[in-house]
Amino acid sequence: MSLTDKAKDRAKKNPRLLLVVLVILHLILISLNRVPGQPNVRYLQIVMMAGATPLQWVASHGVSSIKSVWTGYFDLRGAKRENEWLKTRNSQLETQLIELREKARLFEQLNALNQSPALSSYRRVNAMVIARDADQWFDTVVIDRGSLSGIMKDQPVVTADGLVGRVINVSPISSRVLLVTDERHGAGAVVAQTADNRLLGFLKGKNQELCELRFVATPGKLENGEQVITSGQDQIYPKGLLIGRIKNLNPSGAIPQAVDVEPAATLQKLETVAVLLIPPEEVRRQYDELIKAEKEKEKERQDKTPDRKRR
Repeated sequence: MSLTDKAKDRAKKNPRLLLVVLVILHLILISLNRVPGQPNVRYLQIVMMAGATPLQWVASHGVSSIKSVWTGYFDLRGAKRENEWLKTRNSQLETQLIELREKARLFEQLNALNQSPALSSYRRVNAMVIARDADQWFDTVVIDRGSLSGIMKDQPVVTADGLVGRVINVSPISSRVLLVTDERHGAGAVVAQTADNRLLGFLKGKNQELCELRFVATPGKLENGEQVITSGQDQIYPKGLLIGRIKNLNPSGAIPQAVDVEPAATLQKLETVAVLLIPPEEVRRQYDELIKAEKEKEKERQDKTPDRKRR
């Protein structure tokens, strides 16, 4: 039996298969025909284009999506690194800003010291406060200047606002300063109400915020806010340095023998100070001149007083 006969037998036994084969052959023949009006285009080309289009769309958009995800991943990592860098840079800039503000504030304090009219007649050394005594019973600070800068024991320490205290210990590169509020501190002081009316007293430290001024003679009149200055009679401080102002005085009560004095300098927030480079002999000279002037004033008052014996 030939192959043709075998095919015919299979077709007779399975007519559906024959139908499928005939349809396929028919489609192939049709696809080989040319499209009317388009002699260069066959139906097979159109069918193949139509079948390939969905595959091409999926392939194109799939690659594009994968590329987009991949690019986004690297962009995200880059943005994260950039964000971390920006945070670090911002922290650095904030630190620099704080440092610049601190330097500007210290510069203002030093400039105030240099421009203070009350200190213009004294040689001085500007210094920074680098430590504070933590003991509540003592009130001292350490500054970053010492004997190499010309500082000696008992030299006055001031700010542009007023007296801070005096040097009590000196090393080559640092010094310890006893504040006016320390109970161990003492200074001659005066309330100069007028040129002829001076209320002499002795100033001692009372606590971390106040001093106490004890008068030689009970004053007849005194008010809160009156200035207290150094008298020069302690042979440590030159006369005329502002110490502070009278405080806590009862206006309606009798004037006590001792009154509170609030320091003019902000001792709890000391950062920059000036040490007045006054040698001990200069302080003694001023003291001798002060005593001489006081004796002359006393003699003038005696001369103006009528001699009772002559009466």
